[in-house]
Amino acid sequence: MNINEYLNKKIISRAWLPGFGVFEREVRRFFAVPAQTILAPFGSSILYFALFGLSIGKLLATGHNSILTHGFNYITFLIPGIMAMEIINAAIQNPMSSIMIAKWTGTIVDMLMAPLSPFALWLAFVSGAIIRALIVGIAVFLSGALCAGTFIFFNPFPLILAIILAVGIFGSLGIAAGAICKSWEQIGVILSFIVQPLVFFSGVFFSFNSFPEWIQPIRFFNPIFYIVSMFRYSILGVSDTTPLISYGISTVFLIISSIFAIIVLKSGFGLRS
Repeated sequence: MNINEYLNKKIISRAWLPGFGVFEREVRRFFAVPAQTILAPFGSSILYFALFGLSIGKLLATGHNSILTHGFNYITFLIPGIMAMEIINAAIQNPMSSIMIAKWTGTIVDMLMAPLSPFALWLAFVSGAIIRALIVGIAVFLSGALCAGTFIFFNPFPLILAIILAVGIFGSLGIAAGAICKSWEQIGVILSFIVQPLVFFSGVFFSFNSFPEWIQPIRFFNPIFYIVSMFRYSILGVSDTTPLISYGISTVFLIISSIFAIIVLKSGFGLRS
């Protein structure tokens, strides 16, 4: 390697340093408040498994569990759905709250002045969300296995791909929402009136095939339906749609949401006003 090649290599590596800085800040930020970012999803998942498993689980054990839960014990059936739900919440809230706090405290100026491309900034935020989602996912999986009283076997490679796709989609949407929204009330509207209904109509708690016929078309436009299907296929080997369709359409959602987030970051809309 000659001197010119060495210098060029140093310049490229230095160009990514601000991106690593944003990534490190994201990870340090959610580790600084573990009760809110890690213990809260663990506690809420325990409540879901305990309450739904002890109440509805007993009813399903005597009835039509083959239709509603693909024949699995109800707590076992819930594990992939609750895991996907908590990971989606972590993925969208992590960059969204980070950008909103930076806007309110004025530190967003430091981020905008750093020599960072919109793609590098998007990658740093999504990478931070992936670390948080992995921790939340492991906590939910362990709490579900604990409540089910058995070890759940899973296929690691489809599951890791499902987590990356889920975090990529909702991390990107969280970046765009954090930049565009002007108040915490607008953030609350997005979480309560858009994300939460999508979660409830995705098959988290029951197989979507058990829903009435007139409501079935909704799932084709709901990205969370395909995410839940990917998680259920990776952990239980069953899903409401074929794996090829769920992974393929989730990839399309990832590309669209990523491009949208990068365009928002590049335009500076909501960040420079």
